[in-house]
Amino acid sequence: MTVHVVVPTFRESGLVGPFLQSWDDVSSVDLRLHVVNGNPGDETSTLLAEWQGRHPLTEHRGHPDLFWTGLVALGLREVSRVAGEGDFFLLTNIDVRPLGDPLESILTKVSSPSQHQVAIPVTVGEGKVTSSAVVVRSWALSLNRHLGEGQEIGELPFEACLEATYLPTRFLLVPVKALSEGHFPDEGNLPHYCADYEYTNRLRRVGYTPVLFTGAHAALVEENTGFDTFLAKTSIWSRLAKAWDIKCPYNLRYRYRFVRLVYPAAAFLPGLCTHFAKIFLEIAFGGRKLRRLRKH
Repeated sequence: MTVHVVVPTFRESGLVGPFLQSWDDVSSVDLRLHVVNGNPGDETSTLLAEWQGRHPLTEHRGHPDLFWTGLVALGLREVSRVAGEGDFFLLTNIDVRPLGDPLESILTKVSSPSQHQVAIPVTVGEGKVTSSAVVVRSWALSLNRHLGEGQEIGELPFEACLEATYLPTRFLLVPVKALSEGHFPDEGNLPHYCADYEYTNRLRRVGYTPVLFTGAHAALVEENTGFDTFLAKTSIWSRLAKAWDIKCPYNLRYRYRFVRLVYPAAAFLPGLCTHFAKIFLEIAFGGRKLRRLRKH
């Protein structure tokens, strides 16, 4: 069995070496790293050539117009071509670092991993969870619960498999056979944010239960994150200016597409209204103020 690690990157050469090095401790399975370069021929290509031989490593040549979804789709097409029937693929980001050997924990302690899609918590700082899994409490009201978000990693249940509605792809393990059953979305449809949740939602619909496994975790390099409405010093003008930015998580165009692709048909219209109402509140007041209000 081989785990095919698919990671997109675009002009992030400073992150490539540490990312590759972080896989040195993963020895429980055969690895094949698929780095999908959105700017081939640059310093990243040079660096990847220097790393050849340390891990089974392939550079896939994309182009800047593909954005996140297109680069990942390119890598997954290659995985579907070369992978064996019992293999797995792992979607991750160039700014995520596995800690220890999370694959050993997942594959030995998650019941029937070939029937699931499995994410692990991703942490920042001294171990605070920033990315985990989403449980939809109400589609119509767009009420979600992000499992463990903001908690210390040690506060999560030990080695639990927590069922979710959908998962982020910062560290997501899926059986390769799912590629023929839950096709990745069209590259032009969701160019950056939202595509991960849409994809894992498709996989859920065809029978791959999303679970968050708390027996392992990975770390996030914080300086590479995109614009965030929860940052302390954002102004209303900066939040408005980012509303159409390709790397902004509340980009209005792609949030509409997200609701259209992910929400059940019966909840589409009310979900669209409540989803966008929350976005406009965040733009108007800033996420930190809203968080404080929710605590009172």
